[in-house]
Amino acid sequence: MRPERAGVMKRQMIIKRKTEPVEFAVVLHESALRRAVGTRRMMVNQLRHLADESTRPNITVRVLPFAAGIPMGLLPGTFVILDFGQDGKGRRREPSVVYLESVLTGKIYLEREHDVDRYRSVWAAFHNASLNAAESRVLIRKIAKEFL
Repeated sequence: MRPERAGVMKRQMIIKRKTEPVEFAVVLHESALRRAVGTRRMMVNQLRHLADESTRPNITVRVLPFAAGIPMGLLPGTFVILDFGQDGKGRRREPSVVYLESVLTGKIYLEREHDVDRYRSVWAAFHNASLNAAESRVLIRKIAKEFL
């Protein structure tokens, strides 16, 4: 198994485990769902899988439709805000971190609170402009049918 595939499998395991699964929330631009990667059958399967997985209580998938425009006038690229939960006394276990990965710059971790707050603002703008989870699931299934 290729190393990058092993990483994908490991991430899926912690999201899908029965005991304390990690919460996963994503906002996908509609263009990411419509851009064909692989065969039409592969696209149908991937989109259906995405819609099915989004019914899990710890997984939220929202779609930013073309009609919403570009919140804040920018496309920030892919980023992940890592929150590490709270201890028994309600304190953060670790400070939040923003993870960026690019073919040009490699992996970057932003730890300064100011940087994390800026990405939280971007996340909030995209989240607020996106369809809710149920509407997103309907759109994802509709796009899957368009690939048939």
